[in-house]
Amino acid sequence: MLNPFNHLFNPNEQKVLLFLLFFFILGSVLKLQGYNPKTGESAAAESLQVALKVDTPLKIDIRTANEKELQALAGIGPKRAQSIIEYRNAKAFQNVNEIMQISGIGSKTYQKLLPNLVVFGDSSVAEKSKTAKSSTGTKSTTKVADESPVNINTAKIDELCKLNGIGKVKAQAIIDYRTQHGAFQSAEDICKVKGIGAATLQKNLHRIRL
Repeated sequence: MLNPFNHLFNPNEQKVLLFLLFFFILGSVLKLQGYNPKTGESAAAESLQVALKVDTPLKIDIRTANEKELQALAGIGPKRAQSIIEYRNAKAFQNVNEIMQISGIGSKTYQKLLPNLVVFGDSSVAEKSKTAKSSTGTKSTTKVADESPVNINTAKIDELCKLNGIGKVKAQAIIDYRTQHGAFQSAEDICKVKGIGAATLQKNLHRIRL
């Protein structure tokens, strides 16, 4: 039987046509079976996008973090990061509050850092004391803030009112709470009292006793 393509194509051209026809048929069969080489890549890309959208808060442990990790914290530059490392090498951190012992890190900076710090140790450790300069032979007229400790399990209204941000209404709420629920087990439990939040806790953390 004569090949009708002999008049149109030479033998080499016919081989090329057969080769292309073979791959066309193979591709059609694979497509019908649902094969898609980009499916795996698309799934991986979608998974990455989902992971990037998850808002995972940064948590730094000042006991183990290296210099670069510490610099990821707001307000912590190379100098302060190095100071933190030098401090813990000389004296291991016993409490996350001790970061306020680092020069340049006060209570305001600490409050900004706290959401991104791993909390550990006794939360009642006192804040770094700030000594005021006084000249010889002169008396300071500046009123010294009351920094005395307050036992939130036994203090009466007047004593509780000495805490920063605690008035008579909140003081009474503290007493009512411990009367109803029993003694506070930790300083953080004071946040369970209506009207007392994390900001008030941080202002008084170094003074609260149990």
